[in-house]
Amino acid sequence: MIRAWSGYLTFFLVFVQIGSDWLSCNHMTECTCKWASGKKTASCVSAGLKQLPKLASDIQVLNLHGNLLMTLEEDAFTNIELLNLQRLNLSSTSLQSLHANAFRDLRILIELDLSQNQLLQLSPNTFKGAERLRVLILNGNPLSVLVAEQFPPLKSLRKLEVSRCKLRSVHPFAFVNLQSLETVNIHQNLLTYLHQDTFNLPLLKTLTLSDNPWYCDCRLREFHDWFLNSNLGNEEVICRGPEKLEEMSWRFLKRDDFVCPPYASSSPTVIRTETGAEISFGCFVRGDPKPTVTWSFHHIEINNSTDKQSDIIINKYQLDNFDEYNDDFLNKSAQWVNLTITNVTSDLSGEWKCSAKSPVGEANAYLTLFLPKARTATARVAPDYSAFFLIGGSLLAMTTAGFITTCICWKTKRRRVPPSRSFTDQEKKLLDTSLAVSCDRTSGDLGSSYGFEMLDRSISMESDDARCLEPVQITIEGPPGSFPPPPAEFALPAPYGNIFISVQVSGHNDEYPDLLGGGATLPRRSRTCFLKSAYDNMGPRITAAGSSTWSLPGANGDKNIDKEPISGPLSTFSTEFTAL
Repeated sequence: MIRAWSGYLTFFLVFVQIGSDWLSCNHMTECTCKWASGKKTASCVSAGLKQLPKLASDIQVLNLHGNLLMTLEEDAFTNIELLNLQRLNLSSTSLQSLHANAFRDLRILIELDLSQNQLLQLSPNTFKGAERLRVLILNGNPLSVLVAEQFPPLKSLRKLEVSRCKLRSVHPFAFVNLQSLETVNIHQNLLTYLHQDTFNLPLLKTLTLSDNPWYCDCRLREFHDWFLNSNLGNEEVICRGPEKLEEMSWRFLKRDDFVCPPYASSSPTVIRTETGAEISFGCFVRGDPKPTVTWSFHHIEINNSTDKQSDIIINKYQLDNFDEYNDDFLNKSAQWVNLTITNVTSDLSGEWKCSAKSPVGEANAYLTLFLPKARTATARVAPDYSAFFLIGGSLLAMTTAGFITTCICWKTKRRRVPPSRSFTDQEKKLLDTSLAVSCDRTSGDLGSSYGFEMLDRSISMESDDARCLEPVQITIEGPPGSFPPPPAEFALPAPYGNIFISVQVSGHNDEYPDLLGGGATLPRRSRTCFLKSAYDNMGPRITAAGSSTWSLPGANGDKNIDKEPISGPLSTFSTEFTAL
């Protein structure tokens, strides 16, 4: 008995020790391992992991929310021997790509959360192998498009969530392999319309469609009818277009409200042709209800006709091979309306109009038929250059004559006008010494009055032969009154030397009165010459009475004889004009 009890105790201790290894999370401090809802659970939430953790192989629930896994490679869970997982949370793990075989060995996985990642697309075989998967959550991934047979056969999948995934297009066969789906959440996407067979699933009980920009036209008509008849939800679904149905609830719209106005286009819009040619052009039209199409020219409707000049034939072609699961539903009503003209004439050139009309609107397309004007060909004649040469020769002759005339005028002008030159320093000195020195003014007065030096100081003051030119003085005397202006040659400064003339005028009654009222002479002036002179500064004088007076120092030896001036009544005015 003792041995038996000892064996049982040993087995129990070994079992407890082995069973307690998973609770340590393989000594990973970032994770917490515990029992939760009867499952062995490992929680590694926001643990900063960049790869899958290596835990005990009997872990059933693994939560990796908030880590930076980025990608899952092929057989990612097989490589770490986590094949007993039943619930796996990979939300917000920055996943950008999933290998198609990443989950293929998770045979008993029943719940997978891939929400809030950056998955742009999924391979149709991504979840192949997880045959017992019941819940698949893809919310918050920028998937954009779900293609045909997007998911592999998952016979146990009951719930699918693809909300907030920016879905714009869902193929009618995207969920065809998910026949066990009971709940589909596809709200808050960018869907405008869906095909009526998109959710044709036998067990579907709940479908959420709200917060999508549904465009309520003819493309959504059939799906709208199917949704209202299926009773899959009580949520409010609102139209976002067209304008007349905006913000209206699906529950208040009828089948006839979902229409598509006509659409018409023509390509090309301009056709160039020639008279007598045969041409064809067409108009592409679509709309629901199906529109009626007509061609018109100059506001006159054109039908099949035959006249003497040309034949006009109109043919209609319905679009063939329409695939309602791949083509735009509007193409179901598309048609071509072609017009053929067998013999083009100038009367048919101009603008043609294609009109598409239906109870919900009208659309027009325009095409211009252009016929260039006929041109008359003329024979080419060799150009006549005689006029060109005549004009060119005339211009050349005129230019030459003008040039010669200019040269002659220039030469003549140069002969008449002496060239300018400047004096040398020696020439300037000779000119300065040739100027006569005024005997009645000081050198200071001469320099300050007329702005030039009158004397050449280089002349020797000791020369005995130096003589000063004696001035001749004119004194005009007469009664008070007006007097004639002086002659122009006496204007100051004048181009003359030291000439002083003294005249005494008697009174008379002519046009000008006597200036001084009687005979008078000016008193003798003092000598101001720098040079020694043999004569006094008065020189010969002539009075009004006709007598002359000489004051010649040389006549009476070397003494200067001063003559007394003739006395008489002096006028109040006496003027001396001196030319220098």
